[in-house]
Amino acid sequence: MFPQCPDDDSWTNRKLVKSKDGMNYKFYDENKKQTKALNLVMKLMDSLSNTTNVNKNKIYVSGLSNGGMGTFEMLYRRPNMFAAGVPICGGANPKTAKLFAKNTPVWIFHGAKDNVVHPLYSVSMVEAIIKAGGKPKFTLYDNVNHDSWTNAFKEKDFFKWIYSQKKND
Repeated sequence: MFPQCPDDDSWTNRKLVKSKDGMNYKFYDENKKQTKALNLVMKLMDSLSNTTNVNKNKIYVSGLSNGGMGTFEMLYRRPNMFAAGVPICGGANPKTAKLFAKNTPVWIFHGAKDNVVHPLYSVSMVEAIIKAGGKPKFTLYDNVNHDSWTNAFKEKDFFKWIYSQKKND
């Protein structure tokens, strides 16, 4: 499924804080209630994953930009649901990484010249995941702005990697 977030909502709890260094988002901690849009998607995911035709060991989450942020949010709010996550040009509060780092493989993508979501948000998450005991894959594209998903989806091993991941129950 490919949910779309309404223009008046977000997949994450964050605040826009314009800054000269491009670090324009402040992410709230993991104890803050999820947004209305994310809550609806989580309810839908819970409902769909409980049907007989869904392989619960092969549920994946991915998103780009706001959706990349939502990917991190879903990973920490449902740390036992996903076989893998692929956040693309996203970010999150690094404190949340401890909630999924050891259990869920991630491949994080970002453009080094991203002027919408600063690449340091992904770098911070990579560092936090490693510190929490995870082993993230990370691809930072030089000379790429915010549309790093174009490169990510062209990665030779993208689909091979994600579909090879499964939960170990």
